[in-house]
Amino acid sequence: MTEQPEYDKINQLLHFMKTERFSRTLTDRTRDQRKWCPFKHGKRIDGVCYLMNPSVQNLLVWMRKYTTCCEFLDANRYSIEEMKALSLRLQHPEILNDYKSYHDAIGRFKTLVDFIEPHIATKIDQMTCQESIQMDEALVCFENYSFYASVIMAVSAVESRIVELMKRRNKTLYNSTFYKFTLGQLIQVFDDNMYKETKYAGVKKLLPAKHKPLIALLNQYRVFSTHPKEEVITAQIAEAVLHLSFSFMIDPMTSPYQKKELNCRSPRQTNAGDSQPALRPVNA
Repeated sequence: MTEQPEYDKINQLLHFMKTERFSRTLTDRTRDQRKWCPFKHGKRIDGVCYLMNPSVQNLLVWMRKYTTCCEFLDANRYSIEEMKALSLRLQHPEILNDYKSYHDAIGRFKTLVDFIEPHIATKIDQMTCQESIQMDEALVCFENYSFYASVIMAVSAVESRIVELMKRRNKTLYNSTFYKFTLGQLIQVFDDNMYKETKYAGVKKLLPAKHKPLIALLNQYRVFSTHPKEEVITAQIAEAVLHLSFSFMIDPMTSPYQKKELNCRSPRQTNAGDSQPALRPVNA
């Protein structure tokens, strides 16, 4: 059976990495690489075979998506740039020339993953399964040039987190006052000049000051995305919204969960009955 890129896992890589670190994934998918067809045609890599080989192409898709996730999770910038360069190099067998060049490039990528992974793990672990799935969907929309959808998905995850913060602080107050609020209305709760009554004091302290202008901006662009009118959501805006949304979601100060709540039962199975067919990454 011809191996196909594992888009169900790749499209939910953030969620997938909650139970299996990428270093293990990478090791598993390169275990028998010396036996792959492109490296069995003599000393030089067979270029056509390399470009058409499903094992090679599957591996490259994994690596590109991991690099993208690391970038939005604000990992070490130097490592990300080198991973991008290695991924690009591995797309060109005429540059690699022989198996040793390929093997060295893969080895260097693995070294960078080992370096970056502990830092990445702490950030992914600030999100629940459902939140990581939402952010995965926002990334897939972005990769497929669905910029309006990407903004809507990312900011919806931020809104859900704010709701969770408020419910955990005072569920009775949330149910009696805030449960029908839009994100724009929820943002007003944190305004120093509004909701000054004593009963709101605890809720108003939930949001770090640095995030107040951030969520106001995110809400504005979600409004533009939901009701576009004359406002255009460009790739630049969508990317900026993603970065800001991730900044909010991976901040330990905005993650109200206990450790057991952040443990993932099984990637790709949580809410499996509600899952939609996965979009194919545009850079596959």
